[in-house]
Amino acid sequence: MDIFESWLVNNAITRYGLVTENEPENTIGSYANSIKIKAPIMICVQSLDDENLVCFSYKNISKLTNGTGYVQTLNYADVKDLKIKNTKYNVLSFEDALNYINGQVPILINIINDGVVGKTESNVYKHLKEYNGEFAVMSTNPYVLEWFKNNASDVLRGIKSGKFNDKYFGSIKTKKLTKLKFNKMCEPDFIVYDYDALPNKYVNKFSVLPIIAYNVSNENSYLNVVKYCDNVICDGFIPEI
Repeated sequence: MDIFESWLVNNAITRYGLVTENEPENTIGSYANSIKIKAPIMICVQSLDDENLVCFSYKNISKLTNGTGYVQTLNYADVKDLKIKNTKYNVLSFEDALNYINGQVPILINIINDGVVGKTESNVYKHLKEYNGEFAVMSTNPYVLEWFKNNASDVLRGIKSGKFNDKYFGSIKTKKLTKLKFNKMCEPDFIVYDYDALPNKYVNKFSVLPIIAYNVSNENSYLNVVKYCDNVICDGFIPEI
């Protein structure tokens, strides 16, 4: 397969679904909006303490709900009835997200795992093996991608990077991430990079791979970055291509 001819390049991707004021990120509502316009969906996945997987993009559950605690310390019973941003939508399990999308549009799964690699990735892959639809995975953690390289090499994988605060992972690792120094280890199939950090010399070295600009939130940003990338992940809008 020529990845430059795939959905990863040919269709703008919606960040956590096509988000509106009434349909927040990673909800059935935002996913439905994307499906209506046939746009691929980037979804976020992380593991709870009981190893259930949820579609939630922050480390602390209080960021989008009235619950408290770090996601990785909670169980599904603690979060399943919490509402996202005071809407009707609950915290969504990965299984329910897959069942709802059901191959209607491709999905890009952003795996959040800053801890020990293995269980979360194996659990994600277990669900994906049963999924009938197009998908790829991505992560800021290169060791997550290394796991897929070694255990599920058939899955397309992308490294997510950009300009990070030194405290994000620790200064040395963060600098290596920004410079894409982990690429040799995890051998990504594509690169997802913060749109406001493009172009740069680190990404230019990997022009043989698709470059996807991350978090493009308006038409002006899209027009400024589109000449430096092969596709975009958009937040709350779809560009006029």
